[in-house]
Amino acid sequence: MQLDADSYRALARSSPWRWRTIHLTRRGGGSDVEAWVRRPGDLLVRPDGRPDEYVHGLPYSSSLVTVSSGPAGMIVRQDEEETARPGDLPVFRPDGLVAERPDDWYLGHSDPMWENYTWTAMLDPEELGHHVDLDDLRTGEVHGREVWWARLRPVEGYDPRCGCCPLLWSDVAARAEYGDDPKRMAGFSAQGYPTAHDVALDVQTGIVVVLEPIGAAVERGFTVEVHAVDADLDGLFAGRSATG
Repeated sequence: MQLDADSYRALARSSPWRWRTIHLTRRGGGSDVEAWVRRPGDLLVRPDGRPDEYVHGLPYSSSLVTVSSGPAGMIVRQDEEETARPGDLPVFRPDGLVAERPDDWYLGHSDPMWENYTWTAMLDPEELGHHVDLDDLRTGEVHGREVWWARLRPVEGYDPRCGCCPLLWSDVAARAEYGDDPKRMAGFSAQGYPTAHDVALDVQTGIVVVLEPIGAAVERGFTVEVHAVDADLDGLFAGRSATG
């Protein structure tokens, strides 16, 4: 694969078809956590200084089960489940990246959420594949893994996974979500928006491993260390599933 603007966007669309399990540590973005993901629908999170949390949900549905292990035992919360449907295959490019994703509502749900949808977008950054200007393309390494870097600026039509927690915090994103709230918009303007974001995508998996806002003091950046991809995590998740 050769890095150019089109291939960077294609890699951002490709994550659901490039890996099945991942073990990572995310630093920043609200909390420092170690996590294991097994597709479809399993997430084990080990927050710094807090009990483990298990989240279960079919990737393209709204089902969610959260299990927290604490001194008092297991606490389980299960939301109403909505049955997922199998999706059509994407259109692949000759290099194996995704040229076009299936246009179905359930693809937007993706992996289980932890804390907010920035987590989900980190694992599947489809929102970076369209309505985003990019320059300063370059290859590199993050924690010894090959990455593609770009400096990104969202434009009108940018469509984040969730409007309140986009990967690319900006005036464009704020207006789409809060444009009818002048007081809140004034507060955002006073704080200032990043002029751009430097974003590194892990080439093997397509996930975001660095998100660095440029030009504003906003605490929305994070880094990710990928420890293992497609390792056997069945033992780790044994006994944790909602169905037992």
